[in-house]
Amino acid sequence: MKTLGGLAAALSTLLALPAGAEELGGRYGCWIGGLTMNLGTIEIEGTTYRGPAFDNQWEGDYAFDTDGQVINWGGPLGGITAAGKVVSTVLTKEGFDITIQNSDSGNFQTISCLAE
Repeated sequence: MKTLGGLAAALSTLLALPAGAEELGGRYGCWIGGLTMNLGTIEIEGTTYRGPAFDNQWEGDYAFDTDGQVINWGGPLGGITAAGKVVSTVLTKEGFDITIQNSDSGNFQTISCLAE
């Protein structure tokens, strides 16, 4: 019985998460440290993205794809990639989390991008 209950809980969690690129769209505000430091907005339309940008002055459109719950970016992420190397981007209920490894310290940080 415990196994079925655990399986049902895991299944309901999976069903609550976005299925992939077709679930993404619109603008996502990217924050570090909860909602303490804004890193700009990423705009997603179809299978392209632009940003992040603070002033909607986008530098270009880039393709991306998803592999399960993981986003594979096809281009730069502005100041996010300038600060370090993107290790992974995982879809969440609210948007996606970008994990980077900082260039200077080697430490890892997670940036949460939430639907606006």
